[in-house]
Amino acid sequence: MNLPITNQIGDIFRGHQTFLVAGHVRPDGDVLACQIVLGLTLQALGKTVEVWNPDGMSRKYSFLPHADLVRRPPSQARAFDVVIAVDTATQDRLGSIRDRIASQKVLVNVDHHTSNGRFGDINWIEPTAAASGELVHQLLCDNRWPITPAIAANLFIAIATDTGSFQYSNTTPQTLRIAAELIEAGANVAELSRQCFGSYPLARVRLLQLALAGMKFSADNRIGWLWLTREMYRQSGALAEDSEGLIDHVRAIDTVLVAAVFEQDDTGIVRVSLRSKSDRISVDKIAGQFGGGGHAAAAGARIPGEPAGVEAAVLKAIEQAVQTAPQG
Repeated sequence: MNLPITNQIGDIFRGHQTFLVAGHVRPDGDVLACQIVLGLTLQALGKTVEVWNPDGMSRKYSFLPHADLVRRPPSQARAFDVVIAVDTATQDRLGSIRDRIASQKVLVNVDHHTSNGRFGDINWIEPTAAASGELVHQLLCDNRWPITPAIAANLFIAIATDTGSFQYSNTTPQTLRIAAELIEAGANVAELSRQCFGSYPLARVRLLQLALAGMKFSADNRIGWLWLTREMYRQSGALAEDSEGLIDHVRAIDTVLVAAVFEQDDTGIVRVSLRSKSDRISVDKIAGQFGGGGHAAAAGARIPGEPAGVEAAVLKAIEQAVQTAPQG
């Protein structure tokens, strides 16, 4: 009889000694909090643990308990018994981490993205989960590992950020039950919410101001989009991480069904973020046309090409999705 996947992963945790907890580039609250929780859990089990993110710990989430666990990969490659990739849909999104792993015996892939490539030796992919934080919570509960106040705080932020403070359609009754358990375990909702959603740096506001000045609409204002340029970052003094959540200002406009943010990186790749607030328009399908992926309500892609051409192609795909969406 096959063990449940959480118990299989639990046996891997118990049966090996050296671990790497890896997460994706341009980290959000879900991935960073999950990395911290897995690192703390493995440490409590007496394991030797490294927690790497290609971009390190972002300034925005530095308030998380034990944020100092998350570090950039070192210059020299290292060998591990087990590598755990969390909240990471493709190996490419591990960035520089891939070149810093000399060897591994087991690769565990834990994620909630439909587009996950199942690149691990063990793959636990649950697209119905609102956040990878829900899966990590289940892993701890099924293996009867303690949820300390620090772990509860991290998992609460993981879930709160990926559900838009429990506003998005991916919020389920189970999501709220987990949140309640985390509050009971010591997560301070008011303080965590203040730190996460009420303490933005001034540079981020200046970046938003510049971006909103160039916002555009099409399809009877059902599509809204804006650009984030390198010049905007220079003028505002903002960091790349400050772009997180800016798309919600476009999405929140009453007529908008699909919001998009375009951003050209230093390599000439255009990064596109998409959000839908219609259950009849799945932006993961739009992103998939350009090699990207994600969820029905939130997705993205990295597209090579000249900015104007990429914008035109993506907007054409969005317009087609909006025009052909079932009415109701």
